[in-house]
Amino acid sequence: MHTKKRDGFNQMIQDCKKHRIDLILTKSISRFARNTLDSIQYVRMLKQMGIAVVFEKENINTATMNSEMILIVLSAFAQAESESISQNVARGKRMGYKHGKFAFPYGRIIGYRKGADGKPEIIAEQAEIIRLIFNSYLQGDSLQSIKAKLETAGALTARGNTAWSAQSIQRILQNEKYCGDVLLQKTFTEDVLTGVHKKNTGQLPQYYIENYQRGHRQQADVPRGASRDCTPKQQVGS
Repeated sequence: MHTKKRDGFNQMIQDCKKHRIDLILTKSISRFARNTLDSIQYVRMLKQMGIAVVFEKENINTATMNSEMILIVLSAFAQAESESISQNVARGKRMGYKHGKFAFPYGRIIGYRKGADGKPEIIAEQAEIIRLIFNSYLQGDSLQSIKAKLETAGALTARGNTAWSAQSIQRILQNEKYCGDVLLQKTFTEDVLTGVHKKNTGQLPQYYIENYQRGHRQQADVPRGASRDCTPKQQVGS
């Protein structure tokens, strides 16, 4: 079942199992479940617990329906609509990438915030952390040694944690954003139903924007390719 990231839905099911809910009212089948299989399996599970589901848009009450066939057919239509919307969104993002338009991941990257001009600007306090990582690496320190330095200094990760991992440090060293550049379409969603992301190893075009924002490299003793992935990419506008 594809409900792993649906915290609210999963909590509702747990409440049903604890007999805290006796009726579920939902706007439509597409809001209840993302695909036909989930829809039918959860309806059956809830029915066994004596809990009915009312789909307002489709005018279906599982307590009074005589056959699952109409629910299966309408669930299939809802799944097809969901897939179509997801594919259109993905195509829209790829068109944006082609023209250099994207959402900068401020919440997942340390050292940047949104500036007055809408572009990323360096956060001075966090820049010290980035400089420490790059300069230590260039001086020959291992990832474990850099990790120890950061934790001793009380440096915070992008999520505000004091514990660092060698993997997160390596990702910073390999992230082109700290050079002031941006690589678009690093990953893609292979299956819209599962929502599983895969590393883009040539399945889709990638776009590389140079000098998009001021890089931390410009404030540290870091050579111009120190954190670049050297795989050939399409330049935006080419």
